[in-house]
Amino acid sequence: MLPEIELFVSWLRRKAPHASTAVHYGSDLRLFFTWLNKPCEEVKVQDIDTFIEYSQKKGHAIGTINRRLCALRSFYQFLIVQDESAPANPVIPKRHFIRPGERLPRDVEDKILEALFAVIHDVRDRAMFLLMLRCGLRVGEVRNLSLNDLYLEPTAGSLPRVWLHGKGSYERVAYLSSQAEAALQTWLESRPRVKSDAVFINRFGERLSVTGIQGRLARYCRKAGIWVTCHQFRHTFGRHLTEAHVPVTSMQRLFGHARLKSTEVYLHISDAQAQEDYQAAMEEIMRELPLEVER
Repeated sequence: MLPEIELFVSWLRRKAPHASTAVHYGSDLRLFFTWLNKPCEEVKVQDIDTFIEYSQKKGHAIGTINRRLCALRSFYQFLIVQDESAPANPVIPKRHFIRPGERLPRDVEDKILEALFAVIHDVRDRAMFLLMLRCGLRVGEVRNLSLNDLYLEPTAGSLPRVWLHGKGSYERVAYLSSQAEAALQTWLESRPRVKSDAVFINRFGERLSVTGIQGRLARYCRKAGIWVTCHQFRHTFGRHLTEAHVPVTSMQRLFGHARLKSTEVYLHISDAQAQEDYQAAMEEIMRELPLEVER
């Protein structure tokens, strides 16, 4: 690993100790410089062009490519601040960053959820996945939960809640549904007494990793003969809120979105009014033009 990358990653950790940026950016930079096999001062704009083409041919997602470009651009900006004689930044936003199309959230059908939870009998795992499904927690937020983040005995008129350490080191509060709270309480009653303050621990008494949580879910999916990702629980949480006619502004707060636009995409996956209008229009059209359907 280049010593410059070590310095950059250390700076990222100091800047945002709870964020995963240092891990991801460090990995992205190692991948790029291993692929290019050049020192950082010799990287040209054309090398970035070639890297993008290489990544696209490999089938890498647009979001992944753009994140690696962000890592490179941030790395060179760091070098310039450190030393005025540092090489120019080879990443040019208008030239290099790929414009992604807008993708709708991919939720999970309720019957698939029923099949999945029918095979989850471990009280710890059931609590983790219900926090994602019923409260909209990200897998990283579940992983980061500590015992002092729990507020399970609120005052009258308030809901039980948890304090979350989310993306970009931002904190937010998530309310607990009665089902999620019951599952969490059941786990806490059987949780081994260990030194770690993590809510969810592994068999060694240490905080579970994100990979460990994802691996547990994959195991249950194979057992149920289905496939669901952790983030799809959060998407399904959004669909359920939409179907329950929760105002989009309330949904924004429940999701912890900084921008309302991020929340509004959930309205498209379960738009009751659009479905009703479509059904009425098709019935009118079919009366005017009753085409026969061959069977």
